[in-house]
Amino acid sequence: MSKITVKTSEKRFPIAPDLYGIFFEDISHAGDGGIYPEMLRNRSFEDSLLPEGCVTNDGGKTFVSPTGWIDEFNGGEGMNNWVEKNQIVPTPVPAWYTENAEMTLDAENTLNAKRKVSLKVDFQPGGRIRNIGYAGVPQHAGKAYHFYVFLKTEKPVTLDITIEEDGVVLSSAEIEAKGNGWVRYDCSLVGTKTTGNAAFYITCREGGTVRFGFSSLMPADTFNGHGLRRDLVEKLRDMNPAFLRFPGGCIVEGFTKETAMYFRNVVGPVWERPSHWLLWHYRATNGLGFHEYLQLCEDLNLSPLYVCNCGMTCQGRGPYYYNDEEQEDMIQDTLNAIEYAVGPADSEWGSLRAKMGHEAPFGLEYLEIGNENSGPEYERRYNLVRDAVLARYPNLKIIANDRGRDEKLKTDIADDHYYNMPEFFAENYDMYKDYDRNEPDIFVGEFAVNQTYEGQLRAAISEAMYMVGMERNQDVVKLASYAPLFEHVNFSSWYPNLLIYDNYRSYTIPTYYAWRLFGGSRGKDVVESSEEFRKIYLKLAGLPAITGDYGMRYRGAKWNGEAVAATHEVFGKLVAEGEDLVLTEVPPKRVRPFKLPSLVAMGEDVEAKAGTFEVEVLADGGREVGVGILCAPKPLSFYDRNNPNPVDPWEMRFLEMFRWVIRDGKSCVLRGMRGTAISEEKEVKLLDGQYNKLSYIVKQPYVELYLNGELIDTVELPHYQSMCSVVTDTEDEIIIKAVNFDDVADDIEITLDCDVASEYTVGLLTGNAEDENTIENPDNVHDVLLNKTGAARTFTYTAPALSVNILTLKKA
Repeated sequence: MSKITVKTSEKRFPIAPDLYGIFFEDISHAGDGGIYPEMLRNRSFEDSLLPEGCVTNDGGKTFVSPTGWIDEFNGGEGMNNWVEKNQIVPTPVPAWYTENAEMTLDAENTLNAKRKVSLKVDFQPGGRIRNIGYAGVPQHAGKAYHFYVFLKTEKPVTLDITIEEDGVVLSSAEIEAKGNGWVRYDCSLVGTKTTGNAAFYITCREGGTVRFGFSSLMPADTFNGHGLRRDLVEKLRDMNPAFLRFPGGCIVEGFTKETAMYFRNVVGPVWERPSHWLLWHYRATNGLGFHEYLQLCEDLNLSPLYVCNCGMTCQGRGPYYYNDEEQEDMIQDTLNAIEYAVGPADSEWGSLRAKMGHEAPFGLEYLEIGNENSGPEYERRYNLVRDAVLARYPNLKIIANDRGRDEKLKTDIADDHYYNMPEFFAENYDMYKDYDRNEPDIFVGEFAVNQTYEGQLRAAISEAMYMVGMERNQDVVKLASYAPLFEHVNFSSWYPNLLIYDNYRSYTIPTYYAWRLFGGSRGKDVVESSEEFRKIYLKLAGLPAITGDYGMRYRGAKWNGEAVAATHEVFGKLVAEGEDLVLTEVPPKRVRPFKLPSLVAMGEDVEAKAGTFEVEVLADGGREVGVGILCAPKPLSFYDRNNPNPVDPWEMRFLEMFRWVIRDGKSCVLRGMRGTAISEEKEVKLLDGQYNKLSYIVKQPYVELYLNGELIDTVELPHYQSMCSVVTDTEDEIIIKAVNFDDVADDIEITLDCDVASEYTVGLLTGNAEDENTIENPDNVHDVLLNKTGAARTFTYTAPALSVNILTLKKA
């Protein structure tokens, strides 16, 4: 039995009103073919064009950026899983096919200066071109669809516009093209059947040459008439979000300067917006642009949070750092974006906003400078952008990716990102409890379980534990958003994603319901509360290892009495010199802003959960010596499993590991590559200039540490709480959020300091660990609202195994 004691008379602090928001990045076709419901894929005919500066060495299957990053290309089709899973038939113009016609791309005769090519089609009489959309073209019976196209013809022709499935015409219209230069033609089609598997056809009755400059097919029925897919926006609305972070994410930086996000490229008429290749393996036409983001914020009453490029490309994909002229250009682009959002209608960029149909300013509350950037290059560029922005817009709240190294960055808020296993979020749920309140406030801008149980209930429950921790620390945690947000089921660049869809259906993963429950039950103040719970220990296994300062000499390594050799040189290597193994430095594969420890794993049994390791080390003054405990790769994420740039699962960033180190007469056990202490320091004495025997015995959940045969410490291995909670209240209600991450039900004894009505409600999310939703079974996991009785100053509530429980009590 767990216990929760509540003191409503002791108010800790008001809630953070903007705590729960949403983060949008165009990943897995979240934009075109997603919330921006364009039905024609490759509507600008530019998908087959290689990104500027990139080359292909394998016939177009992949390309290589100027900094050496490899991306999936497949002739412009993009993602490998899309091409291979659906056995896509190659075509020179991705998504477009011909019948009795020939297609060529024309780079000389384009619609406007922003378009790189037009599509020239030589039709035979009755010839046609076909677009397969985003794994099909959808139709809803009785719904209207708007098609427009810019055409240039050599003579008047009649074009039949149809949507067909298995040879049956589901909707149709016709266009009489006059043949007098680039002209826009519009028509409407009304569906006669609901399907997601149709195709779009243009048939030329007479035959002839027709040039297509840009095309679009969109549903007439969109959310608030503002061009976004209704069912997806309604799901966002139902989460009760407070802000929208946009447009990314890694796409803000791009993998080259040309593929970075520029405000000027995502405003104005959509056919005048340049397309560009996203680092998530496809080309976007940017129909979802700056104006559309701001309009969505207004429609859902969200605070806009704009992320600008700081002056570099993605550091994780081989960074390019902008020169001074390029940096100034990017800063000016950011200032122009802000003016578009908040400037008067007679300003340069405010006037463009007015022309786009929104004369009044939208407003902009937050600006984040960069995405997942760090180090000296980021700090210098961050300061340049920040100073320029605040000189003109001093009331903007500035968000930084980092807190600074040698000198603290001046920022209102710092952005933290976490992707990990369920146990990580349970174990670290209250990580901000001891955060220095003199440091910047916190934005947990991206977090999700992406290793084991991805998109399943157990992941959602662990994330909910972490959300409880954020609520317990709302005095510093001011903003949070899950990531990523959207995924088209046929174009998955990443998994999991919060909302998933095909062309005409959608569903959400279990995590969505946890967010909806938390976002709809905020309260006014966080009140004092305490808990009693049981411990659940991590299930750990792995290899022993050698660690310490380079140059240290080791010998006689044994696991359970049997000699073991080096098997994984994670960081450094062991070089044999006589009977000794000398720990030797090797150049790092990836430069990091912090020093990595040495680590060489020993032996083969990576599944070992218990045993004894021993090794002798020659002590040399106060230099560090050490051994690794339970070192093993964590499960790779979907992205790392499918990364075209191969990853080594024994790279240190992928490891769960513990290191027992001795330096300057002090012994401690450290965890992970950053070396977080999990034990208190102990005073020990090495025999200097002599071989010392280090040994340990793993007896989970403890490890016994021995130095020269003497037990010096017994270290408890990591664990997490079975349950956690947070309590808020208003003048009339008490809201208890309790998350049970145990595999069994928990009878929670709740003690209050005030009277309450017997009747109360419970918002509940529960199920089995691997429960999930699918496109065919979208409601397998969802929340429910229960009416209960029996609340009192002291009462017992039974939280089901693996559950989120939102108890709303009425004060008497």
